[in-house]
Order: sequence, then structure tokens, then C-alpha cells
Amino acid sequence: MAKFYFCLFCLMFIAAGCGKTADEKAVEKKIEAATGGDAEVDLSKKGMKVTGETAQGKYSLSTGESVQIPKDFPDDVFIYRPSKAIAAMKMAQGYSISLTTGKEVEELIETYREEMEGKGWSEQTAMNMGAQMVLVYTKESRIANIAIAATGDATRITLTVTTN
Repeated sequence: MAKFYFCLFCLMFIAAGCGKTADEKAVEKKIEAATGGDAEVDLSKKGMKVTGETAQGKYSLSTGESVQIPKDFPDDVFIYRPSKAIAAMKMAQGYSISLTTGKEVEELIETYREEMEGKGWSEQTAMNMGAQMVLVYTKESRIANIAIAATGDATRITLTVTTN
């Protein structure tokens, strides 16, 4: 299942610059072949939106200038502000969103630790991988992975929340 979502996310970024109907159909076929389910792809100059369904349930993802964080994203998972959403994915098992901000990695790590613990999450793991830091939290039957990495002139935050 993780391979499916990884492939889907990669296809999303590969196709982000496309916008022709033939391109949309080609991406749809690749996603459908990888997932065994249906997919609907909408490419534009502003980004990409993919919706579909597999045996595991419905999913949607978007990338580009007009990405919106899903309205039902868990409100007990801290989202750093100010930040800009650059990708969002909703699936039956949870959510994954990517944000960018101008803040430093160390400041974001400290803020996430305070905010997540304040919202009742328990830190399970902290991995320092040089330019990237990953925090893993649990709460009830959920897991939240927070990856924070410097990417040139911005810092990227990727939040993934899944149910066990």
C-alpha cells in the first residue's frame, strides 16, 4: 500500500507541468494500472488534482498554486502558520500535506514538539538526518509523521497522519 501512495505522489509531481488532455489520460492510465482502481486527473497551469478509488477506498491529491488543506484534516494536528500548502493528499487511511515556510528547521522542530504535545500527542521517535528532521507521534490509534527539511530558500514541512 505504501508503494501505491509513493508512486501516486511521484506521478503527481511528474505531471504537474503538463496540461493537455492526452497527458491527463496518460497519467490516469498509469495511476489506474498502479492502483487497480479508477482515477480522474485534472491538469492545469496552476497545478494538478487527482481523484479516484481503490479497494482501500477513495483518495484525492492536489499540487500547485491553489492547493487547499482538506477541510476535515484533523484539528488536533498542528499546522504551522504562516505557511503555504504545496501538496495535499487524502486517502482512506489518513492524510498527507506538504507546506513551505521561511522559518528555520530548528525553530519549527521546537514549535512542533510543543504544539503536538499540547494537543495530546506523544513523541515516539525523533530522527536527525542532517538537513532533515523527522518526528513521529502517536495518539490513540493514529500516527503522525512530521518531516521538516531545508530546501534552499524555504523549509518544507510534510505532515502525514494515518490510522493504525
